[in-house]
Amino acid sequence: MAMADLWDAPIEATSAHDAAGALALHMLQRERLAAARASLPPDARSALDTLVAARGRMPAATFERRFGSIRPMGPGRLERERPWQSPANAAEHLWYRGFIFRAFDRLSGAPTEVVFVPGDMLALLGIEPRIPHEEFTTSQAQPSDLRQSKCLDDVVTLLCFIRNHEVRTKAGDMWDTASRRAVAPMLRDPDGAIENDPKGRFVFLTHLIARLGWTRPEQGRLRLIPQPVAQWLQSAPNVQRDALFNAWLNDSEWNDLTHVDGLALEMTHTWSSDPVRTRKAIVGLWERWRSEREDATRPISTPPSLFPDQSLISDFVTYVHEHDPDFARPDGRYDTWHVRDVRTGQFLHGFEHWERVEGALIRYIIEKPLRWLSDLDEAGTAPPTPPFQVTDDGRIIVARHLRYERFQVARVADWIATRTDAYAYWLSPRSLDRARAQGIRAGRVIEFLDETGGQALPASLKRALLRWEERGAEVRLETMVILRAQDGTTMDALLRLPKMRRLVAERFAPNCIAIRRRDADAARAAIIESGLLVDIA
Repeated sequence: MAMADLWDAPIEATSAHDAAGALALHMLQRERLAAARASLPPDARSALDTLVAARGRMPAATFERRFGSIRPMGPGRLERERPWQSPANAAEHLWYRGFIFRAFDRLSGAPTEVVFVPGDMLALLGIEPRIPHEEFTTSQAQPSDLRQSKCLDDVVTLLCFIRNHEVRTKAGDMWDTASRRAVAPMLRDPDGAIENDPKGRFVFLTHLIARLGWTRPEQGRLRLIPQPVAQWLQSAPNVQRDALFNAWLNDSEWNDLTHVDGLALEMTHTWSSDPVRTRKAIVGLWERWRSEREDATRPISTPPSLFPDQSLISDFVTYVHEHDPDFARPDGRYDTWHVRDVRTGQFLHGFEHWERVEGALIRYIIEKPLRWLSDLDEAGTAPPTPPFQVTDDGRIIVARHLRYERFQVARVADWIATRTDAYAYWLSPRSLDRARAQGIRAGRVIEFLDETGGQALPASLKRALLRWEERGAEVRLETMVILRAQDGTTMDALLRLPKMRRLVAERFAPNCIAIRRRDADAARAAIIESGLLVDIA
């Protein structure tokens, strides 16, 4: 009944079965469970959050390596030592409080021991978020890790863009060209965005977002599913990173081999590889190699800040070749895969091509997905002071680590710039119209900015927001090109040209018209066709 004592459960059952049922009912009360989680030591709470972020289960070896092992004890030793009173590590804290259990599962084709959170408890802890649908709020999370991550930054940027723009999708959930071109300047690393390179970082991150269940295609447009997104945004940075890492680690749809430069997979209907098993094997070997070299201070799923240079990666490839060359082909057969060298056209059959296939796959995983997911800057860039600032002219400066706050800002303001230490946004009638379409009124915007910034908005900006709420946009600032003729007669002659009449935005003087910047070349060509030269200031 030690667990019942830890939960202050008044159990009066006469059998062990009835006692277990009564204890489960006592534990599975949302408020009580939340309080029990909050009372855990920080390391145990972090372990539980990591497990929940991993969809409730993790290989026992991985979990114990990160959070400690549970000492085996028989009834006599349990009675003597009472380990629940002084747990040796985070794993034992969770074990003796009934947050985790052990079982065997077929994670990679073979029975594998896993640590898991029971499904009914998992639903209360993480799968069913308590964030109201589409609520516009300040974050309750207090991030303890201010280290910068280009991966987390760009995932948030993609989520903001999907939420606020018409992202059209094609076959395979590929983004349309206009959306890719529009989002690329916002990203810290736009690798593959403009050209839609399937081997680039952009496709990897957008696939990862879909894999996490954060988006769904709907009538040719990508829609954001707000509840799991809000839950992830309000998580601690290590939980955010682990969620992305584990989504990739367990993704059977993403075959790393198909993304290796210089390789083409042929006749795939006649053979198959197991991308999850292969990926986990490489990650496990990578951890072991780094540990043996004393290069690692933490597991790979809490990524290191620095990656080795090419010579060290070559050393790792050699290590795998010597210690576990069949990691991708457990049957040891090297004549069943049909992999072709794109440059030579040669099929790479036989163990003699191990370096070209397996070696290239190892390099891809280390240099691309692991590097992308582990892009953590230990030194970091100091966040601006204050980290959330609203200026008199309606600009909002948000520090990089305020990811949830930035997502909320992007709902009501337009992106201006991605800075080294922050993101800049601009309040505009267009962005406020977008917010109003989401049910966010000007008063709520003011309240959010006051709360998040920790001080009242500039009075002039507050007046402008409230006036916009009543009257809409009253002033418009446009970029135009001025076309000035020598006199009004010359301008009249130009405007008799059909091509010129179509380009006029406004005539504001007898000899001056305004045209849109995009039409400047067409206007110049039309004037030259009429027999006049154009002097460009």
